[in-house]
Amino acid sequence: MSIAESLEIENIIKDWKQIKETQPRLRMREIASQLKTSEGGLLAASEISKAEGFPQVTSLQTNWGELFARFGELGHVMVLTRNEACVHERKGIFEKVSSGPGHILVVGPDIDLRLFPGIWKFGFSVEEPKQDSVQRSFQFFNEKGEAMFKLFLTDKSNVSAWEKLRSEFQNGSPDFSSLFSSETKIETSILENKELKEETKTEFLNDWGKLEDTHEFFSLLKKHGISRIQSMEIANGKFTKPVETKAVLRMLEMASLDRTPIMVFVGNPGSIQIHTGEVTNIKVLESWWNVLDPEFNLHLRSDLISKVYIVDKPSKDGVIHSMEVYDANGELIVQFFGKRKPGQPERTDWVGLLDKVSVPA
Repeated sequence: MSIAESLEIENIIKDWKQIKETQPRLRMREIASQLKTSEGGLLAASEISKAEGFPQVTSLQTNWGELFARFGELGHVMVLTRNEACVHERKGIFEKVSSGPGHILVVGPDIDLRLFPGIWKFGFSVEEPKQDSVQRSFQFFNEKGEAMFKLFLTDKSNVSAWEKLRSEFQNGSPDFSSLFSSETKIETSILENKELKEETKTEFLNDWGKLEDTHEFFSLLKKHGISRIQSMEIANGKFTKPVETKAVLRMLEMASLDRTPIMVFVGNPGSIQIHTGEVTNIKVLESWWNVLDPEFNLHLRSDLISKVYIVDKPSKDGVIHSMEVYDANGELIVQFFGKRKPGQPERTDWVGLLDKVSVPA
């Protein structure tokens, strides 16, 4: 480690200590923002400095698939995936876990994940004092220290299993240089949509109409070199319909009242997390629209929503309808579907719900 990196870590710890004294309730993400660093950088600084009163952090080996295959040993846990505008928290037990080059798939009624560890760089076990208790977690970051995925123990978890995994997967010689490089900046850039020929748009819409599985949509975008938000605009009036922002809140409230089971997808470049089931406790707190259920929490910043679309995708099981929510940069924030499994037609109550809330934008 260079002298400059050592000094940076020393300054991070000093400034972090001051924040802890003056704003003790701030979350790690908020602290990182104030210090103009990353969450991963904070954890790495804590591990290197071993400063008293800070989280106890241990770096993990990067054989992510082997580690995730063992997460069932932890019992009941909470998993968290977020992007700038939305946080998805789901409690439950890891069941079926499989992995391959660049992906980890977790399938179960509680924990349902599509993970892309090819862009992960750092993993940590974290023990952080929280008032009268200790919060234990495994957390995973990209090379800039941006959080991709987190797993937290609950009061029902197996702490000894967590300690065993921490010990078995410890990385004794981590390289944190990318976290403390002067070139490391956390930035969000607006997606640039290239100009498209009319024939390209026509071919794209024709291929959209031939979809047999909603999972083919990403490949369709890639084939034609079209961004997702651009596809929404191209298909406006044919496969997509813009609706007002508050349609999202109305949909959640109506799904709660009618007990319509839904699917909620939230992702970032390294993780997609899915909840399937009912939502019951919908709460609005300032700009946050929240689902606050015992096993599922969703926190959506309404002030960061730019566009909302109702989207139709053909499939072998009939047309599948979704609600897709985008920010001002054209990034997908969250997707909603009616609860269904492949091979099953779409629920009529979900289609009816979308019809009721779909006030044009």
